[in-house]
Amino acid sequence: MNKESGEPIPFSSVLSALQNASVPFPARYLRSFSDLPPANLKVLLNCWPSIPARRKVSLLEDLEAVLEEDTLVNFDNLARALLADPDPHVRTCALRLLWECEEKSILPILVDISIKDEDETTRETAISLLGKFVLLGELDSLKDSAKEGLNQHLVNIVRGKDKTRVKQRALESLGYSSHPAVPDLIRNAYQTNDLHWVTSAICAMGRSADDAWGPQVVAMLTSPEPEIQFEAIRAAGELELSTAREPLLALLEEETEDEEMRLALIWALSQIGGDAVREKLNELLENPSNEDEAEWLEKAMENLDISTPGDMNLLDFSPGDEEDDEEEDFLGDLELDDFNAEDEEEEDE
Repeated sequence: MNKESGEPIPFSSVLSALQNASVPFPARYLRSFSDLPPANLKVLLNCWPSIPARRKVSLLEDLEAVLEEDTLVNFDNLARALLADPDPHVRTCALRLLWECEEKSILPILVDISIKDEDETTRETAISLLGKFVLLGELDSLKDSAKEGLNQHLVNIVRGKDKTRVKQRALESLGYSSHPAVPDLIRNAYQTNDLHWVTSAICAMGRSADDAWGPQVVAMLTSPEPEIQFEAIRAAGELELSTAREPLLALLEEETEDEEMRLALIWALSQIGGDAVREKLNELLENPSNEDEAEWLEKAMENLDISTPGDMNLLDFSPGDEEDDEEEDFLGDLELDDFNAEDEEEEDE
């Protein structure tokens, strides 16, 4: 849709602009890729190989930025079609466009990518997306067989021989899981004293909805490692730890120059709540450091007023979505041997 005239933009014009790599792709054309009908998608895929690689990635990155700003767009059709692209950068960008997708039919595709894709970053991204479906399983929105298969698959990755970063993403996705192996996996990662493993462990703690992890999370609020501290701040908010209120307020008083850290502090405090938090946020609203902080503070104040605090980074899952009679066991199409490979190796050892 052309915002200036209100008239639909011919998709032929969009394709011509995309193929003309000598000039930047017009931003006004980006929403033309939302809800692509099959005919337009087919034409796009026919010309896709002729488009320069950097142009493809730039387009997908721009579409991701649009997706973050506009809840009405949907690039799932395009993204799913590009998951088999020969360029790993394109595959990874396509996966990121599926961050809002809750279609269960994509679950076996993500599992397959997490097992077979040759690119580490692509596997990492697919495994991070699987966390959403772990949570759906906990909300009884997946069949038990799919839930159990997915959880065991991720446990196998953490215990297996894949790249460390891939295993860490699997642990983070397992944070949502009630699988009995998960607490020990989190605890072991936390006790490594390795920066990245501890960061993943804290992330998983925050997702667990188990405030028994409170002492570990609060202890990391003053970590000298910014990555760990940032994840601990988020986890404290997700777990709504009242014991973290004062430490978080103290950190906010320090007026860190790290804007992302500051916004995380504000949001975590809004999740925990309390009179002292309301007083502090009102004080900051009187003199915000910039427009972004002012907008974030307003959202945080709204969050204080709702009955059930929520994490803005979590999707709005609907536990009321019942399994319909025609729902398939989507993990059933995958080779179960792929899921059990690591277990068999361990037994052989």
